[in-house]
Amino acid sequence: MYTYEMNAGYSAMDASLHMTVPAILDCFQDAAIFEAENGRITVGYLYSRHIAWLLSSWQIVIDRRPKLNERIKVTTSPYDFKGFLGYRNFMMTGEDGAIIVRAASIWTLVDTEKLCPAKPTQELQDGYELGEKLAMEYAPRKIALLGDGEEQERFRVRKYQIDSNQHMNNVEYVKLAMETLPEDVAIKELRAEYKKAALCGDELTAVVIKAEGKQQVVLRDTEGGIYAVVEFITDVD
Repeated sequence: MYTYEMNAGYSAMDASLHMTVPAILDCFQDAAIFEAENGRITVGYLYSRHIAWLLSSWQIVIDRRPKLNERIKVTTSPYDFKGFLGYRNFMMTGEDGAIIVRAASIWTLVDTEKLCPAKPTQELQDGYELGEKLAMEYAPRKIALLGDGEEQERFRVRKYQIDSNQHMNNVEYVKLAMETLPEDVAIKELRAEYKKAALCGDELTAVVIKAEGKQQVVLRDTEGGIYAVVEFITDVD
């Protein structure tokens, strides 16, 4: 288990002076990288072997978001391997000591030269310290679409959205999907399923489906293929 502490800064706040959902995801993403860089399986270790962990799915359950200058703890721990998949939990703890955000994630190990899944070696698996699975209600990795939806927005991938894997960062898909949400909602749960990587200059179309108390955003390419599906469960803020 890896933990780091920080104060919730102004640059991570929304208009209500609470941390944005993408900023929470940034904290979790950083935690996974910090753990790697302080352990044996660093980013350099993976790159030197032409492999990378690519995010397949998120499930984020939000009890509340940190307020401005709140001292928070961000924790992560891998808990299982199955085939070429790795399973990792995250949590955020508020200054009162209570868990305020829980998250589950599934990652695919990919051979970056052959562009196909790769089974982790025993050396790689031994480089991670597995923890206990976090207590939460787990949703399936795949998001079942609830209808056909309606096209609402179009986006083009910018240079600043590209990360070290040379494709659009995982958090950026969530940011684009959130552009379709009304202003007066609070996100209580978020799921994301990643299907293919968007590259700089690609055009994404957001198709919105509203059903069963959820809003699903399907980010498609110009030929109808799916980059990602993001699902929100919201309350009126």
